[in-house]
Amino acid sequence: MLHYGAKTIPDNGYYSMPKLYHNGLLLCGDSAGFLNPAKLKGVHLAIKSGIMAAEAVFEALKKDDYSAESLKVYKDKFDASWAKEELYKARNFHASFKDGLYMGMFHSGIQLLTGGKGLFDRRVNKRDHEYMLTIQDYERRFGYKPKKDPIKFDNKYLIDKLTDVYKSGTAHEEEQPSHLVIADYDICNNRCTEEYGNPCQHFCPAQVYEMVDDDNRPGQLKLQLTPSNCVHCKTCDIADPYQVIRWVTPQGGEGPNYTNM
Repeated sequence: MLHYGAKTIPDNGYYSMPKLYHNGLLLCGDSAGFLNPAKLKGVHLAIKSGIMAAEAVFEALKKDDYSAESLKVYKDKFDASWAKEELYKARNFHASFKDGLYMGMFHSGIQLLTGGKGLFDRRVNKRDHEYMLTIQDYERRFGYKPKKDPIKFDNKYLIDKLTDVYKSGTAHEEEQPSHLVIADYDICNNRCTEEYGNPCQHFCPAQVYEMVDDDNRPGQLKLQLTPSNCVHCKTCDIADPYQVIRWVTPQGGEGPNYTNM
């Protein structure tokens, strides 16, 4: 491994796109969900969104009007573009896999044959963290508790998280305030331990979240943060089942240095 990087992508499709314009504001690229989930490609869509936004801004400059009404032309351009057509055809792709791999393959195949519509014009899809099962629900559904066998890293084919962090070139001033803001540590140290088994320590790719022995409560664990490891993937902000983790911009804009990524 020469370099490492990790990032969540907005792959929920057309129906999850936010409003593209507001007073003095246009959303482009990933922030607006310009990604084709069926192809996992979005650079061409991000470029197209930037072009359309630039055209809208140019028209606003000529009128000296940056209101939402003036910038709505950006949405009009999108609706008339090939970008809208491409995203609309893939609108149900991600939601097709809500019932598992095989059902997802079936529905995505039907969508391919029908130009994107499939058997449903719009499949209801929940936010990512709402699909996470509690330990009890998992045991009820599969008949056994989630396995806790630790993964054995050989650093040849399976690379440990700290090596990943090193290869990402991430750098944060150690003493700066944490850019990962936990709204309620009591949930993390107690409720989440019982209900979910603290999934943050597993879904974080950079070992930012660890459950360590709590000196004040013998036999109990507490959440320990190492925000300087963060590679800014934003998985925690999205996947936390209680939505108590908030990612904010680090001091000085520090973070990973994705060389050739």
